Order: sequence, then C-alpha cells, then structure tokens
Amino acid sequence: MLKSLRSKLLAMVALILLLTAVTILYFTHRDVGREVMRIEQNNAVNILDSVFLNIQGVYRGLISDRVMSIEMSKERLKRESGFVLSMLELYMGGHDEVLARNREDQQERFLNWLWDLDLGSTGFFIADNQGNIIFDTQVSLVGLALDDVSDIKGQSLSQVVNRPGAGYEQFVVFSAEGASRDAQQDQRLGYLVFFPGWEWVLGSSVDISYIQAAETARLAELVQGLETQFRQMRIAETGSLMMFDSEGEILIAATAFQDRDSMEEHLSDLAGSGRNRESLIISADGQNIIALTRYFRPLEWYLSALIPEDELSAPAQNLVRSQSVIIGLIFVLGALAAVFFVRQISGPLVILAGQSKEMAVRDITSHEFDARPLQRLVDKYRDEVGELAGSFMHMQQELRKNVLKLVDATAARERYESELNMAREIQMSILPKKFPPFPEIKEFDLYAYLEPAREVGGDLYDYFLLDEDHLCFTVGDVSDKGMPASLYMAITRTLVQSHSGKDKSPAAIMSRVNDDLSRDNTKSMFVTMILGILNIRTGQVRYANAGHNLPIVFKSRGECAFVPGISGPVAGAMEGMNYKELSLDLEPGDGLFIYTDGVTEAMNPQKELFSDEKLLQDVAVLENAGVEEVIQAVRQRVVEFADSAPQSDDITMLMLRYNGR
Repeated sequence: MLKSLRSKLLAMVALILLLTAVTILYFTHRDVGREVMRIEQNNAVNILDSVFLNIQGVYRGLISDRVMSIEMSKERLKRESGFVLSMLELYMGGHDEVLARNREDQQERFLNWLWDLDLGSTGFFIADNQGNIIFDTQVSLVGLALDDVSDIKGQSLSQVVNRPGAGYEQFVVFSAEGASRDAQQDQRLGYLVFFPGWEWVLGSSVDISYIQAAETARLAELVQGLETQFRQMRIAETGSLMMFDSEGEILIAATAFQDRDSMEEHLSDLAGSGRNRESLIISADGQNIIALTRYFRPLEWYLSALIPEDELSAPAQNLVRSQSVIIGLIFVLGALAAVFFVRQISGPLVILAGQSKEMAVRDITSHEFDARPLQRLVDKYRDEVGELAGSFMHMQQELRKNVLKLVDATAARERYESELNMAREIQMSILPKKFPPFPEIKEFDLYAYLEPAREVGGDLYDYFLLDEDHLCFTVGDVSDKGMPASLYMAITRTLVQSHSGKDKSPAAIMSRVNDDLSRDNTKSMFVTMILGILNIRTGQVRYANAGHNLPIVFKSRGECAFVPGISGPVAGAMEGMNYKELSLDLEPGDGLFIYTDGVTEAMNPQKELFSDEKLLQDVAVLENAGVEEVIQAVRQRVVEFADSAPQSDDITMLMLRYNGR
C-alpha cells in the first residue's frame, strides 16, 4: 500500500502531525496551568526583589554615610589632637632646662590653655600615669579613672591603652556617661594618644550619637515611602505586599486583606519561609493565600507578597481551553497543507534522488554522464525546486572540476613528499652518527643529537679529528627553515671541514667560512655557529662563537655556568669580518654543553619559552651524568615542557666531557 515515495511521505506527515497534535494538546492541558502559575509567582518574586533591592540600596547608603562620618570624625580628632600635642610639647619646655624644671606649673598652664581652647564639639580629657582622669573639658569624666569608662565592646579604656610606649595611638567608641555602655544617646568617638614626656594619656572625643539618630530617621522615611509604593503595586487582581519585623510588628499592612489579626497569626510561619526562601500557603479572609517572603537580615525585616490562589488558577484554566482549540485548528490546517505540498514536491524529489545515486556510482568526470533530467527540472520549475535542481547541476560541475584538481594535486603532493623524505634522509646521512665516535680514544666522551622541526632543517653539528691530539667540533643554526636552510647547512659543514684542514685556528677558520658564505649570498642567509678545537692532551678548548647561544660548562668540582664571550657577528652576513679566538681550559671530569635556540625557545601551549634559566637549572642537576644521558634528559625536559605544542624550531645539542689521560 505504501510503496511509492508520495504515499510514504503523506503517511509520515499525517502520522507526525497527528502525534504532534495529540502530544501538544495533552501537555498543554497538563503543563500550561502550572506554567501560568509559575509566571505569576515569578512576577511576584520580581516585585519582591525590586523592593528588596530598594531597601538594600538605602541600607548601603546608611552604612556608607556612617563610615564616611566616622572617617571624617577620625581625621578631625587626629588633626585637632596633633595641634594640642604640639602645644603640649611647647608647654613641657622642649630643650629649655629652666622651663622644664617647673613641671607642675607648666602642666597647670597647659590645662588652663586647653580649658580655654574652643574647638567646637570636640572635647579633650587627660589621664595621668595612674590612669586617673584629671581633666575633662566636658567635665563628665572628671573624678573617674580609665578603668571606669568602657568602650562598646565592654573593655575599659585602661585595657585599651594598656600602658603603651611612646607614639601609641588608638581610636575607641565609648559613652560619656562613664562605664555605662547602654547610653546610646551620648555615644562618643575617642582618640587616645600617649604623651611620654609627662606620661599622660591625651584623649579627644566627638559626639557620634547623631549618626544613629539620622539612620533611624532615614529608615522611618524609607518605611513611609515603601508604604506608598505598596499601595500603588498590584499582584494578579487583588494581591498585595506587606512588611513586618522580627519582633512580630507589622510595619506595612497588606492593603488587600482586612483580617489583620489573622495575618498576625501567620507572621512566624511567614518569617520561617522567608529565611528558607520557600513559598507558603496560608488561610486569610476565608481563602487560600500563596505567600512569598524575603528576609532582609541587616534590619531583620520580612517582605511578603500575598496572592489569592484562585486568581492564579482561573486565568490558567481559561488559557488552556483557548490554546487547545487554537492548536487543534492549526494542526488540522497544517495537515491539509502538508498533503498539498507533498504532492508538489515528491515528483521532483524522485528525480533528484535518482541523480544523486548516479553521481555516487558513475564517474562524473566522464562526458557520458547524463545531466539532462536536472536541466528539465530547471526549465520547468521557477521556485525552490528549480533552484535546488540548478544547485545539483552546479554541484556536479564543481565536483567534476575538483575531482580532476584533486587527482593532479594528490600526484604532485606524493612527489613532493617523496622528495622531502629523500632530502631528509640525505641531510641526516651526512651528519656523523657513530657514538662513541672514537672508541679507541679514552681522553674524552662525545654525543650529539639533532631533531628538525620540519622534514628538513637548518641546524648542524659535526666533529672530526684534525690529528691525533686535536678534535674539531661545531654546532650551528641557519637563519631559515626547510629546504633552503638544509642546503645552506650542508654548505656550511663542507666549508668547515675544508678550511679546518688548512688552518688550526678556530677564529681563522670562522673568518674563511664567513667569507665564503657571504660571497654571492643573494638570499641574505646566515648561520650562528660555535667552532671549537679540543687539545686532547691538555684539555684546552680554543673556539670561536659567531653570534651563537652561550655554551654551558660543567666543572668537576660542582659548578655549572654559561661561558661568556662572543667572537664576532653571525657567519654569512658580511665579508671581511675578523673573529676573536676564545679559550676554555677543561680539567678531567669537566664537560661542555652546546645547543641551538630550538632548546631555549621551545614553547608550551601558553606561549611560554623554555628559557636559558630553566635550561641551566635542568643541566646543573646532570653534572655527573654521561654525555648521552645529559642530552636525552634535556630532550625529555623540553618535550614535557612543550606538552602538546608543535615543535617550532630545530633542536640540536652536543655534549663533550673531557676525561684526561
């Protein structure tokens, strides 16, 4: 029955529409009511949060004003106390021995001056070395001791002062009523300074009780403003807001509910739900009320949104019924439209499917491939079907071109890769790989390692005997990468071997190599290189450094450091350069480690460099290891540091250890 594509499409579309309609209607009836209720509750929560943020903003303003007032009072007390202390120094007599003798007279004169001093609301008091308050410009503390006056933490001022040494200073909040901590109406901020000359404690204070009064007034204004705001707000039809405190006092009553006593019975339950941020259903005015409560801990205020449950369920039920009818009509019309369009589309789809199969099984590069069915669709249909058929034709043409290009590119790539592999084999084959290189010579050990960053690279190393007493070795790094660098490297190695047979001076050999490389150097390539000659009998190393990384020397007595010194610029940059010969004496057990910048400039995924410092640290712990062990250990450290980052430069290392006779 359902053998044709058209019948299958119609059956599938009809089944999908039917199942979709039934599923949507079922879940609409089940979930829309719940969702509408959730939306209404979210609206209530948003209103609560906005009011909560308003209260929080006012409270933060109060705290900010309080901190600012306290800081201004502190600055004022420090400034005015500094002025009084400077006068106290003058009255003490300073370095005038005549004035300093009559101490009691000077103290009395100072106290009289301080009594007459008018600094507004700032008060000053003085306690002697026994802790007795002997003077107070506001009189309230005279006759008391520092033990009798407590700060807001319950500690006496004597505990706060604790007989400090010279230069002591301390801020403290206390009550001018003496030891009573509950006298908030006369709370003062004090600044205590120890004066070592007369062993006095100078205290200055200013009344800060006005801060609490101002905060109380602002909170009262906030409550009045919120009450006006609550009367203007509506949640659902008759829902409203209320606010109460932790003592059970209703600060703002819910305007939509008349039974105030009934609401007071539920305050403890509302407070509990507010602390747990849970919704609560209570009974008031003969109906169920959904209550959402938020708790503002700093002021111990509770903010509740009260919504009649019936007002949430009724709109949801109406919406479910109306949506069910609309969805049913939409899907009936959709099914009819689907039948019509399936009939229009299924015919061309059969042709397109056939052409797709032809493209998969036949050679589209052949001129015998038949694309006329697609052309007929393009000519017949001027809508998306015609565009799709035209896209198929264009795809066939582009695929044919790309397949031909891919065949040519694959062949060329295979040739190129074959040539690169051959070049790598040739490059690596010209480097010496015999280790140990001279088994019959026990005076030294040598090991070298090279790993190109690409198939071929520009690094080089070499070693060979000049005669039975001299070993020539070199490590270099060409400025470029790839095939040009590999050719330049081979030329450089050949020149070093050629000129070392004519001259035994590393500096002279380097100069000759530089001249030959610089001549006709149209690509401006160059090489950094260290060329050294080891005297096998004495351990002396004469070498030339053409702009290369500084080598590292191991000393048998445990030292490990970079060898300073550059003989001249890089080789190959300019003819006629003279290179300075450097030397280094190796004792039995000493080693020389030479490397290229592929080691120190290896990067990890975070683009961090391996660095000279890390190389020196890693090499220093390998001072007693064999030459091959040193190089393999450094290679492993570089691999671990680079992690998954690709190798960015060629890596070459050469390790030479002098054993002596």
